[in-house]
Amino acid sequence: MTYRSIFVHADDTEPCARRLDYAARLARRYPSELHGSYLPSPSELTRYAKAVMAQEEIDKYARLRAEERSAAETAFRNAAKQAGVTTIDWDVPQRSPIGAAVLRARHSDLAILGQPPRDDPREPFTAELANAVVMRCGRPVLFVPSVGEFPTIGERVLIAWKDSRESARAVADALPLLKNAKKVFALAVTPEATDETANERFTDAQLSAFLSRHDIEATVKRIAAADIEAGELLLSQVADTGADLIVMGAYSRPRLTEVVWGGVTRVVMSSMTAPVLMSH
Repeated sequence: MTYRSIFVHADDTEPCARRLDYAARLARRYPSELHGSYLPSPSELTRYAKAVMAQEEIDKYARLRAEERSAAETAFRNAAKQAGVTTIDWDVPQRSPIGAAVLRARHSDLAILGQPPRDDPREPFTAELANAVVMRCGRPVLFVPSVGEFPTIGERVLIAWKDSRESARAVADALPLLKNAKKVFALAVTPEATDETANERFTDAQLSAFLSRHDIEATVKRIAAADIEAGELLLSQVADTGADLIVMGAYSRPRLTEVVWGGVTRVVMSSMTAPVLMSH
């Protein structure tokens, strides 16, 4: 198993360059085709706005949008060239950006998105985009944090382990990265009030055996924690282990007409300090 096609979301935000660089370096490693799509947050002028604006202002707005698209394409092509990736594809979908991202991701081996930025007017859109792609595309999605530098890719990987479909799927989806890692850690959390059960010991051993069959040696650790959020504990372990990649299942819960992140997923999405590969 490997990644033969990687999709990366491009937009007009400052963190996009970091995301494009990460995607291009991954594409060089496997090697993969690299597909980029320009999918900014919706900002088209409404019919009413156009009716009250001077034509000069409308033309200026259109020029700015065209310049942003051109700058994003240039950044994408430069990142690919610098990484030595020659098989690339670029498009600017005319359909709904969220629907286009889901479609692109679904037909790729791996999708790369940016962490939804906090305290940013575009956060609602990027959060909706992230949730839709993870929950609907059926492929692993790798999130690059909005701040920080990430010179290494998957040298020290931390698996957030749980005996669940989502977690098992994430581990399987991450196998190409895990095989290249120098060190793999797996962390499971047990509520402090509950002793480790025979089933937990069994599932931890099965994870270790599964990875071993793929020639991946992993350190599997279970921690009891009650007075600290599991998501915060996971992020503290990233610092303790020096991990440069997190692998985890993505969990959600329905709320009226929308789907929202589960607790640990929400904490990690909000405060990630290293890239995160998620599968649902």
